[in-house]
Amino acid sequence: MRKLSVKLILSFAAFLTTNLWLIGKGSAKGAADFLVSPAVEETILFILLQIIVILIYYIRPLTIRKTRIIYWLISEAFVAITFFFWGIFIVGPIWFQ
Repeated sequence: MRKLSVKLILSFAAFLTTNLWLIGKGSAKGAADFLVSPAVEETILFILLQIIVILIYYIRPLTIRKTRIIYWLISEAFVAITFFFWGIFIVGPIWFQ
C-alpha cells in the first residue's frame, strides 16, 4: 500500500506541475513568449504527462492487481482531466484553430 501511495503522490505532482505550467502560460497570455505555438506546447505537455505516468508505474511496478487497477484509474483520470480541461474546455479544440 505504501508503494501505491508514493506512486499516486508522484502522479499527482506531475499533474499539478503540468497544470501550474499551463496556468502560468494562460495568465501571461499577452506577454508570454511561446517557444513554439500554444497548440504544439500544450500537445507536448499532454504527451509528457502521459509518459511520466507510464514511467512512474514501470519503476518498481505494483505486484497486486487491485493496486495496479487503482493506480491506472487515478493516474489516467489526472491525464484525462488535464487534457479535457485545457485542450478542449478552456481554449477549445486547439488542434483545429
